[in-house]
Amino acid sequence: MTSPHDDPPGGTAGPPAGTRTRAPAPGSARVTGQTAPYVTRPTRWTVFLRTFVPWQLWRFARINAKMFGIIFRDRARR
Repeated sequence: MTSPHDDPPGGTAGPPAGTRTRAPAPGSARVTGQTAPYVTRPTRWTVFLRTFVPWQLWRFARINAKMFGIIFRDRARR
């Protein structure tokens, strides 16, 4: 059983009938195809590095090692 507020099969659900929607404020950060038709897209290599778990683990370990170095250098001065 579906309710009147369920998404239609096409996936283009809008607000329920009889409700008002507020237009985005001028200068808002909302980006759509009409407001920014030339949005840059990541390269395949960038997408690969963002989703490759071993690379993400290496970056995590490297950043944490840098933080430990900064923290311990500061504490050694005291």
